[in-house]
Amino acid sequence: MIKNSFKFIILTILVIIANACSSNSKSFWGFKPHFSTGTYIDAYAIIENEKINRMGIPKKDIDKMNDIINDKYGIRFIDDERIAPKDYNENYRIKFYNDFKMIVNGKEYIMPKEKIRYSAYDYDLELPIKITHTNYNEYILDIGEIEIIDTDGKIIRPRTKIPPILFKKTIYRIFVNDITGSDYDVYYRGWAEDYPKDPSTLKKMYNNLEKKFGKLKNIKK
Repeated sequence: MIKNSFKFIILTILVIIANACSSNSKSFWGFKPHFSTGTYIDAYAIIENEKINRMGIPKKDIDKMNDIINDKYGIRFIDDERIAPKDYNENYRIKFYNDFKMIVNGKEYIMPKEKIRYSAYDYDLELPIKITHTNYNEYILDIGEIEIIDTDGKIIRPRTKIPPILFKKTIYRIFVNDITGSDYDVYYRGWAEDYPKDPSTLKKMYNNLEKKFGKLKNIKK
């Protein structure tokens, strides 16, 4: 009796798995391919003499300005959440000399430098407004003068004035193909101000695995 019950349970499980796989080859244990849209923040330009300076970078490039700031000033911003020393070096620290000034939609907010706390390789910004949760698409952040030192107090980068930085909201829309999330098609990766009102009009740009490995993805299949 017990043996027959065990066989029945095993058979039931096999039937469920077979139905899940046969009904949709890409659907397993409840997973279904789907669109996913994320909102982020990236550096767009620096402000010099009250003018926006994008240094000749094409607008479609949303990464280059982040890299320039990292190389030139030794700091990297992670969305609007954190700021870290170049390359996330755990032995480096940032010394802030001024309160932060944030301008959103023409309104200025002051964030005392004492509120900037170090936490595991980087600093929590705790900006007064997170524009990813608003309809605003940009803000200006002025962090003033900084100095990069190591944990022994040695100066890595001397005290430097960081120009105000214009940050803009970016959107990343993908179609997830598998349950691991490692195989996806990119439909949009760019500035929020250029994102279409109707996302269904977007066309597939590329598949991340095909872009990274070329024909290896197709061979795997």
